[in-house]
Amino acid sequence: MNNSDRLKVLMESGRTVFTPLDLRMLWRVNTLNAKISAVRMVEKGLIVRLATGYYALNDRYNRYELANRIVSPSYVSFQTALFYAGINFQAREEIGSVALRDHRKEVGGTLYTSVAMKKELFFNAEGVVTREGVAIALPERAILDSFYFGYLPDIDDTGKVNKTYLAKLSLMYPKTVQKKVKGLL
Repeated sequence: MNNSDRLKVLMESGRTVFTPLDLRMLWRVNTLNAKISAVRMVEKGLIVRLATGYYALNDRYNRYELANRIVSPSYVSFQTALFYAGINFQAREEIGSVALRDHRKEVGGTLYTSVAMKKELFFNAEGVVTREGVAIALPERAILDSFYFGYLPDIDDTGKVNKTYLAKLSLMYPKTVQKKVKGLL
């Protein structure tokens, strides 16, 4: 397989961000060959090395996809998900995610943070969707996650929040979060 074939496989995968394991699996080679090929492709400008262990097709990679890849499993939430849904109008240089462990990493001027949630709540997928290969919280889940971790969500457009769904979804969270939701409603 030459670099042209490798690049074609990456483009056809539908992803914009890759780990060494992804490269190995997509190219069907061993770990050493995947690493050598990736280094050579970066040197030739065919792919971009974002950080140790993360590659992209180009500089227009999906930052939310990278957030899911840095800590897996995880889903994008908090202000990031609210901005994505058009409820919060302020873009930030931080992408917040919910995962099973805490983690912080800066890549390309963006801080990627993950905070640990209890397994029972994390694995309840209600209010989390996958769009364009990215696991992201619906606005209602992002608001509840914010309350759960003690953050105050920025809500600029309340008309885009489904208050009925928010109330229903809040029942899976602790009583303290449910009280905050009642105050918000």
